[in-house]
Amino acid sequence: MRRHTSTYLDLVRFTAAMVVFVGHTSGRRLAGGLGWQIADYMDEAVTVFFVMSGFVIGYVMQQRETTPQAYAVARAARMYSVALPAVVFTIILDTIGRSLRPDLYSEVWGYRSEGLGMQFAAAVVFINQIWYWGLPVGSNLVYWSLGYEVWYYVIFGVFMFSSGRWRWVATGLIMLFVGPNIVALFPIWLVGVLAFRVSASGKVDQRLGAWMFFGSIVLILFHQWWIARHGPLPPFALRYVGLPNITNDYVVGILVACHFVGFNAIGARFSGPLLAAERPIRWCAGATFTIYLFHLPLTQFLTTVVPWPPEHWATRLVMFGGALIILFAIAEVTERRKDVWRRFFFRLLNLFARPVAMAR
Repeated sequence: MRRHTSTYLDLVRFTAAMVVFVGHTSGRRLAGGLGWQIADYMDEAVTVFFVMSGFVIGYVMQQRETTPQAYAVARAARMYSVALPAVVFTIILDTIGRSLRPDLYSEVWGYRSEGLGMQFAAAVVFINQIWYWGLPVGSNLVYWSLGYEVWYYVIFGVFMFSSGRWRWVATGLIMLFVGPNIVALFPIWLVGVLAFRVSASGKVDQRLGAWMFFGSIVLILFHQWWIARHGPLPPFALRYVGLPNITNDYVVGILVACHFVGFNAIGARFSGPLLAAERPIRWCAGATFTIYLFHLPLTQFLTTVVPWPPEHWATRLVMFGGALIILFAIAEVTERRKDVWRRFFFRLLNLFARPVAMAR
């Protein structure tokens, strides 16, 4: 992947994470509604994450993660370096926050106090979204997307690294296990893989790339205008799939994939400013997963200790500025330490593989 393309993807990834962060933090209970307009684009930001995840997996499976062992270790390190600390972080902050201000942890905004043990146990093994379960993870409402993305890693990995009849049987069984909601959004993730393969093929010239890059921006803006004026597009298969925004997710997912393909074709034109800002962009993007997965339990906890009302300027400074500083600090010991987790999972894999090899 070219440096300017990789840097651009990092910029998009960080921007999407900030949309989710600001969209949630702007809530009335957190910052008195400051920046509430951003909340309308959080669903699209998550779709960007899904497409980008598929794009990146397409790249690493071609370049680095060419064996099932390398693929499994890298995916586990990527997820657990942030997901496991996030679960522990949520448990601790929710427990302290509820002891201080139980009235602020309410079902009105999605918090469920019953079955907390099951919530966190399911989150650790990413079964919190299988079939129609839709299990929350304390105050960490964004954790739902990991219950989708992890299974896309599993399904795609099993299919790509298996062969013969077993490939189809195993893939089908996993899809049956996770259920229709997760499977229904899988094509959006797959279109990211397809976008990488089209980009890597070199068959999109600069002229077509420019049409795809700029045209996708225009169409995404038109799509957002249409939703604002006429409401979301009607969902398909709503009887079987409990995803009311699925049609919009598909439209945005396809347009984002086209956008990435287009940029890859014409990105050299933007290489100057992108490479000049490469270091700060990559540093910010290195905290993306942490910002996404830690921000809600953190800002919710802050409501229990901040003495001012949500509309006060000091509260907003704490919620936006203070929380972001804390999140970047947390990233230093989570996703920026993926190598530590990678070594751990590699040793764990070898530990289990040795008895199997001896038995043979």
